[in-house]
Amino acid sequence: MQHEAGINTIQKEDTPVHGWYRFVLSYPPHLVRRYIDRFEFRGRDLICDPFCGTGTTLVEAKKQGVPSVGCDAHPFAVLISRVKTNWTLNTDLLSSLLRRILTEAEGQMLRDNLPPLSLYAFLGREKGPYQKNDYRLSDDEERVLPTGFLSERPLRRLLILRDEIEGATENHPQEIRDFFLLAMAHVIANGAGNFAFGPEIYRTKAKPDFDVLEHFASRVNTMILETERAKMGAYDKVQARVFLDDARRLDHIPSGLAGVITSPPYPNEKDYTRTTRVESLLLGILKNREELRSIKESMLRSNTRNVFVLDNDGDEVGEFRAIQAVCQKIEQRRIDLRKTSGFEKLYHKVVAHYFGGMRRHFRALRPKLKSKANLVYVVGDQLSFLMVPIATAELLGEVAKAEGFKLLGRELWRERVGTKVRNSETNQRTVRVREEILILQKV
Repeated sequence: MQHEAGINTIQKEDTPVHGWYRFVLSYPPHLVRRYIDRFEFRGRDLICDPFCGTGTTLVEAKKQGVPSVGCDAHPFAVLISRVKTNWTLNTDLLSSLLRRILTEAEGQMLRDNLPPLSLYAFLGREKGPYQKNDYRLSDDEERVLPTGFLSERPLRRLLILRDEIEGATENHPQEIRDFFLLAMAHVIANGAGNFAFGPEIYRTKAKPDFDVLEHFASRVNTMILETERAKMGAYDKVQARVFLDDARRLDHIPSGLAGVITSPPYPNEKDYTRTTRVESLLLGILKNREELRSIKESMLRSNTRNVFVLDNDGDEVGEFRAIQAVCQKIEQRRIDLRKTSGFEKLYHKVVAHYFGGMRRHFRALRPKLKSKANLVYVVGDQLSFLMVPIATAELLGEVAKAEGFKLLGRELWRERVGTKVRNSETNQRTVRVREEILILQKV
C-alpha cells in the first residue's frame, strides 16, 4: 500500500514525451510500468487503455516495447494521445516548418499591432502597414469559452499562431499539423490562459499580454529533441493506435487484448470537458454548444453537466443493492437539507448512470479480451454528492463480477485529503478519501 507524498508526481526521468501535455492529477508512468512488469506484458501482447486521456498508458507501453491501443470520447484527448505516440515524424521537416511558422506569425502580429515580446523576434523586420484583422472568436465560440479565461491580446496572438500553423502545414499530413497544435495547447494551459489547477480548474488574474511565440518555440524545440531521442530507443516502430470512441461501446477497439491499464472518470462533479475547454476551442476542435453537447453525450456519465433527459444507463444497476443504497442516501440527504436546485436533484442519478455506464463498458470489453487477461483500473472513492461516501473501487468490483470478471484485489494507490467537514466535538475534521487500484481478470 502506498501513502508517501508525491506518489502521483511524474518522475524527472519520465518527463520526455509524457510531459508534452498532461491532465492535472493524471496517474504517473511509473504506475503503468509496475503493472506491465507485474503481469509480464511483452512485445507479443496488446494492452488497452479505453479511457486514454493524455496517453500515459500508451506512451509508457511504447517505451517498454509493448504494443497498445486506446480510445477516448473527447477528440482533444485523442489528438494528444496520437501526437505523443507518433515518434516517426521527420524532425528536420518539423524544424523547417517551425521557422516558417514563427516568421509568418511574427510578421502578422506586427501588422496587427502586436509587437514582439522576446528574443525570438527576428531583428530588422519591417513593421509594414498596420493591418487590423478580425482575430477573434466567433459568437458561438464565445458562448462556450469560460468567462475571463483568456485576455484579449494573448487570444489574438494565439489565433494568429493557429492560422500560421494551418497555413504552413496545409500540404502536409494531419499528424504534422497536430504536432504543432499540441505544442500550442501546452502554451495555452501553461501560461497564456488566465486559469490554473488546484486541482480543480479556476480563474487567475488576467494577463494583459503573453509571449506566445517564445513559449511555443521553446515547447516545439523540446518536442523535436525528445522525438529524436525516442527514435534512438528503438521503440519508435512499436504500435500504438488511438481511436475516438465511446468506452461504453468500444466499436473500434480490436480483439485479442492481453490486458488493460486505465483510469476512468470518477463519479463526482468534475466536468472533464471544462478542464480543456479553452484548448479545444482555440485548436478548432470545438466550435459551438451543439458540438460540446455531442462530446458530452459520448462520455461516461460522471457529473450532472453531462446527464441528459433520455439517459438510461442507470437502469443497468437496478439489481445492485449497495449502489441503490448509495443513490437513495444521496437523495434523502438532499431532501433533508432542502436542496432544490436542478443539479442537486440529479446527484443520485449521476451515481446510477456512472455505474450503469461502467457495466456497459465491461460488457463491451469482455469479448475483446484474451482468456485470463488482467485488468487494472485506477479509481477513487468520492464524497462529491452531499458528503455521501461512494466506495468506487468496491462497487465497480461488484459490477465487473456480474459481467464475467474475477476480482483479484483492490490495492491502495494513495489517500487524498478531501473536503473538511464540521464535527460536533472537534468543530472540524479532515476527510481522507482512498484512491485504489482495482485488479480484475477475465474468467
